[in-house]
Amino acid sequence: MSVSVFLDYSNQISEMRNILIADAGSSKVKWSVVSSSPEPFTFVTDGLNALLAEQEEVNAKLAEVRSRLCGMEIADVWYYGSGCAIPRVCRKMDESLRNILGVEKAHVNSDLLGAARSLFGHRRGIACILGTGSNSCLYDGEEIERNVPSLGYVLGDEGSGAALGKRLVSEAFKGQLPANVREKFLDTYQLTLADILDKVYRSSAPNKFLASLVPFLSDNLWNPYVYSLVLEELIAFVKKNVAMYDGAHFLPVSFIGSIAANFEKILREAAASQGYTVSEITADPMAGLIRYHRDEV
Repeated sequence: MSVSVFLDYSNQISEMRNILIADAGSSKVKWSVVSSSPEPFTFVTDGLNALLAEQEEVNAKLAEVRSRLCGMEIADVWYYGSGCAIPRVCRKMDESLRNILGVEKAHVNSDLLGAARSLFGHRRGIACILGTGSNSCLYDGEEIERNVPSLGYVLGDEGSGAALGKRLVSEAFKGQLPANVREKFLDTYQLTLADILDKVYRSSAPNKFLASLVPFLSDNLWNPYVYSLVLEELIAFVKKNVAMYDGAHFLPVSFIGSIAANFEKILREAAASQGYTVSEITADPMAGLIRYHRDEV
């Protein structure tokens, strides 16, 4: 979009009632200005985990958002973000959003609620996230009714990119991968055991490192062992998460996230093996969140 076209567009939507929706992950934050205009104005900024970020970092990232808005007046902000399941974190984000973006109302919610509203709108169902991490909830059509705790990549996160990467590394170095697959893995990433241990036990984001290995699995699904590895991990997610909700077999089950979208065929097979039919699988929640909030403009 050229500068002149963008300025004309921003002037038009500045005269409308605008709401700002954020889908905030640790890797990136996707922002959409939604108004009565049929097309939202969408842009992306660097990732933000509100639980881990210092106040100065939060303020700096929101200052960038303010500059990207180019003077558009925003009525409400709906922020769905990583780390926003804790009240004190939500209060911190609420204050920063209102002060820096100059809005009267900021609604700060977890990325899990964002996923549920995106997938189901105002309908009841079981919403699942499969990305770098994993999570799930029983959603009543407005709010989260129950959440089986994820427990993170050390204690849980079944089916996530981190869990898949962890299994790949473990089975490679314990000699359980077929020899040709193991050699290909080591050749592809040029990582020694010492490198792996350093990145897992000394780096600030071991979960992201482990998830970065998932493309190898995706590229080698032709191998029955690799296919089974992915299938088993996705079945583990279904057993330890989806199956724990009362009435799960009678409710729609849907998934959001990069892992879910990338391994859609195997995910549906994993769910079917446990008696579940998956309704929807999508990589990105923003389109669904726009639909959910469209009636507010």
